[in-house]
Amino acid sequence: MDAKVRGECFHCGLPIPANYQQKLEVLGKEREFCCVGCYSVAETIVNNGLVDYYQFRTEQAIRPDQELPPELMAFDETDIQSEYLVEQSSHTSENNNTSSIILLSESIRCSACAWLIERTLRKINGVTGVQVNVAAQTINLQWQSEAIELSNILKRLHQLGYSALPYKPEQALAINIKQQKSWLRRLGLAGLGMMQVMMYAVGLYLGAWDDVNQQHGHFLRWVSFFIATPVLFYAGFPFYFSAIQSLRQFRLNMDVPITLALFLAYGASIWAVITQSGEVYFDSVTMFVFFLLIGRYLEFRARQQVSEKVYKGQNSLPVYAEKVTGNESQGKMVSLKKLQIGDEILIRPGATVPIDGELVSAQAEVNEAMLNGEFLPRHKHQGQMVMAGSVNNHQAIRIKVSGNTSNSYWAKLLSMQEAALLEKPKVGLLADTVARYFVLFILLLAAVVAWYWLRHEPQEALWITLSVLVVSCPCALGLATPIAMTCGALAHNQRNVLIKGQHFLQNTSHITDVIFDKTGTLTEGTFTVDKVELLADHSKAQVLAIIAALEAQSEHPIAQAFYEHQVKDVVANDINHHSFAGVSGKIKEQRYWFGNRQFIESCGGNTDKKMDSGLWLYDGQNLIAHIVLTDKIRQQAKLMVEQLKAKGYRLHILSGDPSEQTEQVAQQLGIEIWCHAMNPEQKLSYVKSLQANGARVLMVGDGLNDAPVMSAADSSIAMAKASDLTRTTADAYLLSEHLLDIPFVLKKSRQTQSVIKQNITWALAYNAVMIPFAAMGYIPPYLAAIGMSLSSIVVVVNSLKLKRENKQGIS
Repeated sequence: MDAKVRGECFHCGLPIPANYQQKLEVLGKEREFCCVGCYSVAETIVNNGLVDYYQFRTEQAIRPDQELPPELMAFDETDIQSEYLVEQSSHTSENNNTSSIILLSESIRCSACAWLIERTLRKINGVTGVQVNVAAQTINLQWQSEAIELSNILKRLHQLGYSALPYKPEQALAINIKQQKSWLRRLGLAGLGMMQVMMYAVGLYLGAWDDVNQQHGHFLRWVSFFIATPVLFYAGFPFYFSAIQSLRQFRLNMDVPITLALFLAYGASIWAVITQSGEVYFDSVTMFVFFLLIGRYLEFRARQQVSEKVYKGQNSLPVYAEKVTGNESQGKMVSLKKLQIGDEILIRPGATVPIDGELVSAQAEVNEAMLNGEFLPRHKHQGQMVMAGSVNNHQAIRIKVSGNTSNSYWAKLLSMQEAALLEKPKVGLLADTVARYFVLFILLLAAVVAWYWLRHEPQEALWITLSVLVVSCPCALGLATPIAMTCGALAHNQRNVLIKGQHFLQNTSHITDVIFDKTGTLTEGTFTVDKVELLADHSKAQVLAIIAALEAQSEHPIAQAFYEHQVKDVVANDINHHSFAGVSGKIKEQRYWFGNRQFIESCGGNTDKKMDSGLWLYDGQNLIAHIVLTDKIRQQAKLMVEQLKAKGYRLHILSGDPSEQTEQVAQQLGIEIWCHAMNPEQKLSYVKSLQANGARVLMVGDGLNDAPVMSAADSSIAMAKASDLTRTTADAYLLSEHLLDIPFVLKKSRQTQSVIKQNITWALAYNAVMIPFAAMGYIPPYLAAIGMSLSSIVVVVNSLKLKRENKQGIS
């Protein structure tokens, strides 16, 4: 049972059993492996010319098993596989025989994993496309089912050490929730530990000047040690794990100097406590761990949004429908999965259409705001398509099922978002690149300093070398990015702007073009009375009271514009609603008609042909008034546009509204570039064409139809009243209706990136000045510790200025 091991497996890092020997030449050296599985994977990698994987990976691979789990064979069954297939956009593939699926693999950890998976799978005959998203741990796979079965591709991934299953949103969400709890536990422990140790550190620092009792000082050091230890080893574990994996591959990442700094400070502090001499740095250790964890947690939350977005999107529609046959007025509730093409379902007033279908009823009035962002209902005639996600506004209607949930318009929107998310570029932090070379420089310099002093004054060598390592400890460099990002995020929160991760602050700082949706973004998304032209002997108040009485029982957006004009003693009866035409009713035995020009003329009224737009009030003999409604432009829209144009941003309006109001809004606000009657595919194509010409795009919207565009844009902001799916897809969303928050976001993002560069410059300049003095023996360890703390404080103070709010938007 106590079998000995010899060394670690080159592929997975696990111990090699003493009775097993399998070698292979990789990267010019003989490498040993722990099992046949690891050897086979390595042999595959070498034989396919993919040996660079071992050179660039940042973490060890997972040990593969040789046999594919039997349950994965089930995914070759057509009915089971169809549950997971995703819709491809028209430009993705021209081959109708190509299938597409999203796979989830928890073993994907770094860019080297993505590199290996993509190059290996692309060499398989029948695989037409592979895109790996490291952040979401997903694989977007396209393959020809006639050439290769899905199980064979899954087996290939399994042999590589990347076991994958078809993506299930609830599974990914459960994994994310578990990981989130772990991050919060580490963050909570680090925060509490930091506060306690900092209190003791204040006592120690003050005591150094007031000659505090030596026993009391020693006691505070021991207490600091016991509090800092769990913070270091539990809360900071993700940094050490990453650093160890990096060193095993003979590479340096940012976690290497972080780990080095933490353990050097911790080790020197333990030595000082035991020997009761020198300085302790437990406060620096706990503070460093806490602030770094905040940055890593924000990264995790940004990745978590992908799974949450898909889960919420797929659960936004009903999972059942009321199936009817013949002339039944009451149907039976059935699962959507049991519906067949050609089945008829009943959609009651106010209900959401669960699946795409053809309208069987003579006509219908449906609200497609969830799909296109426009609040004005659409009129549908018999035989026209009614999309899943639409809301039935009036009487019950019947539709004939024309597809299934996987190929509905709603599902296409979700698929487009997934594809756009996979294409989103990943921007690395500047500090990571600098630290790779900086930590190597520190180690070499410390070795040189130690060698010099050992030859000249051996008794001083240890403390001088420690001073060099402490004074050059990259705490300020490590804090430069996360603390600035945290302060930038807090500044946005103070302004009621919720951001979802540091990538938003980075990407938004380079924006050149800002695209706005119209309805609900630049406008309020509700009708208001703009103009009342009196044509008979009635006052404006009387006209509005009459219309309000006629529309009192309606939920139509036009009716809502008159709610505020209702008068208690003006009541209508015998009301008749005419879909997409108008309404009629009696008030004190006088019948009135209110509606569009065609409706009024069909009732005998003679309208002015020059005034095609607007609505009329008619009493059967005379036209009483002409009313014009408008979707009111938001109060701050004009000032926001002026501020953005003053800073050189190119502004665009993309709207799904087919009316001429888009042009009117653009002219009133001074926006030269606008397009109307655009569907989600056209909006997405427009954004990609801008990006192809070098533009960096910020998308601002509120409708579900904006969600795919938001995923493709470099940055995106959702309005306060946006749909849940849009808010989840966006990189940030407003918690208030203030449009001046948008220029504030752009300004603060640029400031955040500027502060990060300032912090890194300061950290490097500080080391450049202090290291020579420490190497010459002029800086004792306690001054080195103070200098290290001060350098971090400068970084923190400089970052805190980001929290200062500018009420004027862009300064």
